[in-house]
Amino acid sequence: MTTSSDQASPILSVRDMIVEFGVSDAAVRAVDSLSFDLHANKTLAIVGESGSGKSISSLALLGLLKHIGGKITSGSIAFQSSLLGKTIDLVQAPEPVLRKIRGNEIAMIFQEPMTSLNPVFTIGSQMGETLAVHQNLNKKDTRTKALEFLDLVRLPNAKRLLDNFPHQLSGGMRQRVMIAMALCCQPKILIADEPTTALDVTIQAQILHIIRELQAEMGTSVIFISHDMGVVSEMADDVLVMKASKFVETGTVRDVLGAPKEAYTRALLAAVPKIGSMTGTSAPQLFDIPGVTGDAQVSAIAPVAAPESVPVLEVEDLTTRYDIRGGFLNKITHRVHAAEKVSFKIYPGETLALVGESGSGKSTVGKTIQQLVEPVSGAMRYHGRDIFSLPSAERKAFQKQTQYVFQDPYGSMNPRKSVGESLVEPAWVHGLVTNKVQARDMAADLLEKVDLPADYATRYPHQFSGGQRQRLCIARALACDPSLIIADEAVSALDVSVQAQVVNLMMELQAKQNLSYLFITHDMAVVERISHRVAVMYLGQIVEIGSRQQIFENPQHPYTKRLLAAVPVLDPGHRPTRAPLEGEIPSALRAVGDEPEPIVLKQISEGHFVGHAQQ
Repeated sequence: MTTSSDQASPILSVRDMIVEFGVSDAAVRAVDSLSFDLHANKTLAIVGESGSGKSISSLALLGLLKHIGGKITSGSIAFQSSLLGKTIDLVQAPEPVLRKIRGNEIAMIFQEPMTSLNPVFTIGSQMGETLAVHQNLNKKDTRTKALEFLDLVRLPNAKRLLDNFPHQLSGGMRQRVMIAMALCCQPKILIADEPTTALDVTIQAQILHIIRELQAEMGTSVIFISHDMGVVSEMADDVLVMKASKFVETGTVRDVLGAPKEAYTRALLAAVPKIGSMTGTSAPQLFDIPGVTGDAQVSAIAPVAAPESVPVLEVEDLTTRYDIRGGFLNKITHRVHAAEKVSFKIYPGETLALVGESGSGKSTVGKTIQQLVEPVSGAMRYHGRDIFSLPSAERKAFQKQTQYVFQDPYGSMNPRKSVGESLVEPAWVHGLVTNKVQARDMAADLLEKVDLPADYATRYPHQFSGGQRQRLCIARALACDPSLIIADEAVSALDVSVQAQVVNLMMELQAKQNLSYLFITHDMAVVERISHRVAVMYLGQIVEIGSRQQIFENPQHPYTKRLLAAVPVLDPGHRPTRAPLEGEIPSALRAVGDEPEPIVLKQISEGHFVGHAQQ
C-alpha cells in the first residue's frame, strides 16, 4: 500500500514490518505487517487509539526498540540517505550508521518532554550536545544556534532559559524545547509524536506553522503521530489509521477524514470535539460515543444551581508570585507574576473552565487553591469561610473537600504501590478509613465509580493504559467525597475516544454527586462541551469571564478571540492562513518594582465581564 503521492521514489519505504516484545510463545506483537511510503516534502499522519502501535512504529524507524525490549522480527525500512549517498535498510544497519542518521537526517519530537530531557543538564547543554555531535560546532556557535531555535518556537526569555534545568520550565515550555532540539539540525525526516499535546492552541498554531515553513524551505518530510484530528486535517497530505497493532485504512487526508470507509475510522472521528457544535445550548452535553449505551448516552446534564446559592469557593484578588534570585549576592532581582488579583466564584454542581496559554498562571491558581503554593495576598472563602485565616487543622479539612487531578497520571501515582493502596491513601491521611477491610471495600467502590473492575486494585500503575490511569486519578480524587475537584489538564494527553469517555465520566459523576469542577485546560473544544462558565487568563490575570455560551458565541477580549481563532478545525486538506506571531514575546517575568498594570473587569451583560486596563 502506498500513499497518494505520484512521486516515483519515496524517501522512506516501510514494508511488512513486524515488531514484537518478548520471546517465543510469550512474544507480544505490537506492530503487525505495517507498510507505508513517505515522499519528500510530504506529511504522513499516523492516527489511532492509545496502544495501537503508532509510537512503537516511529521508534522502530530510529532503531530505538532495543532500549525498551522490542525488536523488528520481519520486514524492511528503506531510507534514502543524503549523508551516506545511498539507500539503506534501517533494520539491517549497524549502530554506528544509525547514530549518524539519528537526530541529523531523521529527528524525533518525543511525546513526553519531562522524561525525554535529562534532568541533570541545562537546556543549553542538551541542545548544544546535539549540535556539537552532528554539526561540529564550537561552544559559542552551538549556544548561538540553540538560542535561535528557542526563539523560533516562541519561548519567552530564551537567553535565560538556556541556563535553566527542565524542572524549572512548564510542561508546554518543555515541549517547545523538545521541538527546538529536533529542528536544530534541519532533518530530512521529522517524526513528530504528539508534538502539540501539551501546548495551548495559540502556541500549537505557531509550532504547526514552523513545521510547515521548515517543510517548505528544506523539503522536510514529516511523520505526524497525533490523536488530534483537527491538527491532522490541517497538517497531513496522507493519513494512515491503526488499531490494535494493525493497519486499518490509508489514503489522502480528504478521503480518510472526509469519507472514511472503515467503521473504526468513523468512530474515531465521531469522538472529536468540534468548536461550534454547542452553539445555541446553555448546558454541557455528553459526547455521543458509537456503541456505548446506558448513562453515557444521556444527551444533557442537569443545569447548574442558581447563582443566588452560596458559592462552594470564592476567590478574591488572589496573587501568587515566584521570586527569581541572581547576581553575586543572590538577591531577588525578578519576580514571575503567575497570578495577579485573580477573582472568581464556583457554585455547587458547576464547572468553571480556566483557559489560557502555557505560562498564563492557570496551574498556579489551582495549586494555590489546593494550598500547594503559598499566595502573596488575597482571600479564599469555602462555603463563606475564609480559608487563609483558619487554623491548620481546619485548613486540612478544606484540603479533604478539595481534591486535585494532575496533568500526568503516571507521574502522580506511586509506581511501588498497588492501585488499591494509592486510591485509598487520601482516605487514610484524613482518617476516613481505619483498617484494611474498609480500605479494600473503598478501593473496590472507587474502581466501580470509574467503570473499572474491582480486582484491578491489586495491579500497579505501569499495567494500565493512559486512559485507565487517568480514570484511576479521578477515582483517587473521589476517595474523600470532595465537593470541589481541580482537574489540571486532566484529559489533554488522551486520544480522542478515551478523552470522550473520561469527559463523559466526569460529567456523570458531577450529576450524581453534585460535584463542582475547576477545569484547567488549553483544549477549547473540550471546554465548550464540559463547562458552565469560562474564565480566560493571560499573563497571570483574568481578561474575560462569562457563561460558556457568552465566551464562545460572543467573545469580546482580543485575546479570547485569538484563542478561539487558533483552534484547529476538522476540515480535511484545508491549510489555515493564520498570521505568525511577531514582536517581543510577552512574559510574566518582571524586574522587582516593575508591577504589571492591573486589569479591571467590567460587566457588559448579565454575568459577562471583560477586562480593561486600569486608567
